[in-house]
Amino acid sequence: MCKRLLYLIPAIAALAFAGIGVQSYLRGILAPAHDPQAMTLNYERIGHGPTKVVLLHGLTGSLQYWKKGLEYAPDDYSLLLIDLLGFGDSPKPNARYDVAEHVGAIEKVLRIEGFDSGDAFVVGHSLGAILAIGLVGEHSEWFEGLVVIGLPNFVDEEEIKDTFARISLWNQLSVDSSYQFVCYFHPLYMTEWFRPDNVPKDIFDEAKKHTWVSYYRSLDEVIVNTDLRSLVSKVQDKRILLIHGDKDAAAPVENVIALLPIFRSAIFERLEGKDHQVFLSDPAKIWALIDDFAAPENRNFSDMTVNLSDTNGSAPE
Repeated sequence: MCKRLLYLIPAIAALAFAGIGVQSYLRGILAPAHDPQAMTLNYERIGHGPTKVVLLHGLTGSLQYWKKGLEYAPDDYSLLLIDLLGFGDSPKPNARYDVAEHVGAIEKVLRIEGFDSGDAFVVGHSLGAILAIGLVGEHSEWFEGLVVIGLPNFVDEEEIKDTFARISLWNQLSVDSSYQFVCYFHPLYMTEWFRPDNVPKDIFDEAKKHTWVSYYRSLDEVIVNTDLRSLVSKVQDKRILLIHGDKDAAAPVENVIALLPIFRSAIFERLEGKDHQVFLSDPAKIWALIDDFAAPENRNFSDMTVNLSDTNGSAPE
């Protein structure tokens, strides 16, 4: 009897493990197709000041990301925090999740809230940084400028794999679509034991809400397959603030520096000792940089002093 139990317990555990994987797979693949008319992203509007700012989170994130350090945001701002398509509490269709689809879903929210009147700023982190560029490229007339934080710029998928392999084996697997089956089991491994030290628990818990479809397709279609130089060329005349930590292992700072000559009206802030989660580590500094960039007296191109040759730019204390 005891010997049978020894075989039975592992068998039950294996079946339960497989069941979770199958359920997660089916949740992604059997989701309805994206219906832009019927589906609206989840979002929150905070404040009703004259300065409008749209906030776009990164891969696996949610609008909760921006609530860390929200007390440092200026009181005269109207903030629009958005859960990207497939993440947070937004719909998670079986969709393509390319730049056009993500941007189209964001556009709908901006129109609803009146952030399409020409006086808004958009701030994006990581995946959200690429989408911010795509959004402004499509609707330059909607925005005064944009802020990109931790912008990921890679030549191809192999460079991404090599970059993340230097961080850890786990990170390498997370950006390789060949191992997307790992994502089927994320309800099991999204535990405290796997939480990175630079991500608070409540933010980490939000990462459990995506599906393998929304994660891997956003990764492949936006971060891997997007021609970022071509996308950036559409906003080369727009005012842009680039914020990057010089210890960012996920999005190496030298790759962003390589893009700087494309811009005509850019400010580059290289923050010493900061990693990819530069906003979470020092929201007061990031909001101070955004506020200075968005100040009415700094919105005239001719009044801007831009020095892209100084790639060691640092934030004011």
